[in-house]
Amino acid sequence: MKTLITIANSDLRRMFFRPEVIAELEAFSQIDWVEEDQPFKSHQLAEIIGGYDACITSWGSPKLDADVLKWAERLKFIGHAAGTVIPIVNDDVFDTSITVTNANKVLAQSTAESAVALMMAGAWRVCQYAEGVRGGVWSVNAKETVLGLTGRTIGLLGFGEISRQVIKLLAGFHPRILVYSRYCKESEAAELGVELVQLDELLAQSDIVSLHNTWTPETEGMIGARELGLIRDGALLVNTARGAIINEEALINELRSGRISAALDVYNQEPLPVSHPLLALPNAICLPHIGGYHGGFKENMGRFVIRDLKRFLEGDVPEGRISREMYKRLTPR
Repeated sequence: MKTLITIANSDLRRMFFRPEVIAELEAFSQIDWVEEDQPFKSHQLAEIIGGYDACITSWGSPKLDADVLKWAERLKFIGHAAGTVIPIVNDDVFDTSITVTNANKVLAQSTAESAVALMMAGAWRVCQYAEGVRGGVWSVNAKETVLGLTGRTIGLLGFGEISRQVIKLLAGFHPRILVYSRYCKESEAAELGVELVQLDELLAQSDIVSLHNTWTPETEGMIGARELGLIRDGALLVNTARGAIINEEALINELRSGRISAALDVYNQEPLPVSHPLLALPNAICLPHIGGYHGGFKENMGRFVIRDLKRFLEGDVPEGRISREMYKRLTPR
């Protein structure tokens, strides 16, 4: 059994593959690595992939496209220590016997926590109050209140692993949770104690609207000027999904009106330029795409993929297995 790890970035290697994690893989497989911190492209992978049974990838790894797969005579497993696998494989991989997995279940827990953190920060106006204190402005107890989370109506767009984790994390606040999704069954919604609604209803009724759907041609720009106009006065919009799901110009115009606020971790252009108009808005919290940064989860992605490889070899279904249907709904990057 031979496994090739195509993660060249030395920082990612240290994060994902601590000595005890490497030892887990070495217990059942020989390991080879690509050269550290050196460019490694698909044509180079094609030259050596024929000697391996498994390949572990992550951000920055070369794509296993058709020109690579035609040489992958032994390859049975691709484990992606990251989220979407679209940068790593095309859908033709599902015409082969190769099993494809990712570490999205781990990453989703981090992103869910970051979404709830942004809800808290926005609903409690944390940044505005902190900035005020630095500028010598104190709160006025007699007239100021904040939105808060407890007992509020929270609308979730999309229903995947992240939304499921968000629902769990919000339980202690006893909110009413609305969900808009084509993939959530009524029975599952009832089991989780959430309500399935149409998009317009969710936008109009929610105190907090949080985006968790994937970025696809169907969802690009789905939150435009009309949809933003449906959001109730004083509500908070949270986006930890992808920037392209919201029409950014329409969002900026809505925020300039002061009617709603936003807490954002993703944008159309990343990194966000310092001159970007979002950064000049006092009712917008802007973070630098850190949703997956929880150390306890991010550092566990390598172990998750290795354990999925072990499950696969033992004849069990890997926890992070990606099917062709799941692939069609993944975010491109």
